[in-house]
Amino acid sequence: MARRMPLLSRLRLFEDADAWRRIGFNVSEAGVAHVGGVDIELAGADCRDPAGWEFRSREGSGSRLKVDGISTRMSRFDAMSQTWTWEAGEAEHSNAAVGLYSVLVTAGDLQRTVQAMSESIFGPPARLLEKSPFSPKLSMAFFEAGSPGGTVVVEVLAPRTPGQVATLPGFPPIGGDPDAPARLAGLVVTVPSLEPVGELLGEDALGYPRPAAQGQGRVLAPLKHARVGLRSMMAFMTPPDREELEARAKAGTFGKGLAAHLSTGNTL
Repeated sequence: MARRMPLLSRLRLFEDADAWRRIGFNVSEAGVAHVGGVDIELAGADCRDPAGWEFRSREGSGSRLKVDGISTRMSRFDAMSQTWTWEAGEAEHSNAAVGLYSVLVTAGDLQRTVQAMSESIFGPPARLLEKSPFSPKLSMAFFEAGSPGGTVVVEVLAPRTPGQVATLPGFPPIGGDPDAPARLAGLVVTVPSLEPVGELLGEDALGYPRPAAQGQGRVLAPLKHARVGLRSMMAFMTPPDREELEARAKAGTFGKGLAAHLSTGNTL
């Protein structure tokens, strides 16, 4: 099975548009935020349509399917004959968001979810971790999607043993029911600097910045999502530091980054 990198074009989340506006996102009257060229539809808690995502690829047929419970649409996009334009300044956000680093997915059975995503969307995962560095009870898988704003990592988190419960600070319990479907659980948003979002939200809503697990000089600050009215987890993260990247390139010490740790270090 060959690895594929479809283009992520849309997310539908059960989130309140006004809550997103309060944390600095520019949200249209229709309840859509444009982040890094990806349309994020904020459907509200009472929406009857399922949360889900849409991808574009050469193999897409416009079909809708469930991928281990996640509503998925695969639309056709042929880079040889179509263009997908996006201007970075077309949707400026007061929190300075410029793109998505990752989409977080939680699952009850990692093997089942990875198989479903591999067959229907991505091909084999870019990386598998039998034991997460954040919890010995947690396993992780990483897929990659494209977007106009750059690569978006899809991070799947599940108990190492189906039926177990894995916990991380800032997360709801992961797992418990091995038959439970996978779900979209959060986002890591890229910002050039944490200062604008820090000034906007303050320490009551934003966790303390710390070096991100991805390394390369990135800094991450987790959002205390429950305090600002969000159901899904979120963190803001800076891009790699250019000087550190150049130093690592000279030293030949580049390596794979790990998933962002959204722990706030306290109870939400």
